[in-house]
Amino acid sequence: MAKLYKTPMQTIRDKCLDCCAWQPKEVRLCPALGCPNWAYRMGKRPSKETLEKLEEYNKQKRQDKENN
Repeated sequence: MAKLYKTPMQTIRDKCLDCCAWQPKEVRLCPALGCPNWAYRMGKRPSKETLEKLEEYNKQKRQDKENN
């Protein structure tokens, strides 16, 4: 029996596909690191390493913004 709903990960993946004109390769190559869905764009949970690196990137970006 088919599910009556999509999981949150499937919904995020669909949003990313919609944003990239339904081109899976474009989702993979997405440069929008500031997007809250970026780490989840492949439809799977990201590793802790990925989340830590992304947090460092966003923290650095915020500091740069405050200094300018």
